[in-house]
Amino acid sequence: MRPIPQPTRRRFATLATLAFTACSLSGASPSEIDRIGNLLSLEPGQILADVGAGDGGFAEALADRVGSEGHVYATEVKPDLVESIHKRMLDAGLVQVTAVLGDQNDLGLAPGCCDAILLRLVYHHFEEPETMRSSLWHALKPNGLMAIIDITPQKNWRELPGVPNRGGHGIPTGDLLAEMLGAGFELVTQETDWNGDDDRFAMLFRRPEAASAGH
Repeated sequence: MRPIPQPTRRRFATLATLAFTACSLSGASPSEIDRIGNLLSLEPGQILADVGAGDGGFAEALADRVGSEGHVYATEVKPDLVESIHKRMLDAGLVQVTAVLGDQNDLGLAPGCCDAILLRLVYHHFEEPETMRSSLWHALKPNGLMAIIDITPQKNWRELPGVPNRGGHGIPTGDLLAEMLGAGFELVTQETDWNGDDDRFAMLFRRPEAASAGH
């Protein structure tokens, strides 16, 4: 079993933190779990970070894909959620899942610790997207994959303090693509109508082996 890098832990809380968490609490359906696992090409022994893990449902389900020889970091920005995820994994007997406390400037993960990273309905809540892209870059191994599942701007959703307004609550696909390419990531594939919702989409990025971060 490969050694697991120990992440740093940081504390942070704002109104945007509440929004960040609320979107990540959606239930983990078996069909979406399979889709995410296939999108990230998850295999036993790999190390995955579920950024903005919410109640830990996706982290728990995806732990099965990496197996006991792999590891899952479930990151959150609220201490009570981190404690709740930790208890959930203890109750489930999943020693390969670590709950990590980060903040809006740093994921709290060790450099180069992840083979894959998942951000599900989380990216559009970043208060400091440029800073967080840098943290994502450094946490991901060269040639590592990152899946960003998000939603196009919803004008009828209430505006939340601290959450960037890009024409509504969410992010246009073109904006996300431009930001990630500008940060040095490569687009691998893009999917619309994610999990039967035509407002949601998924983009899969890779951190190139030779390139430096574009931020």
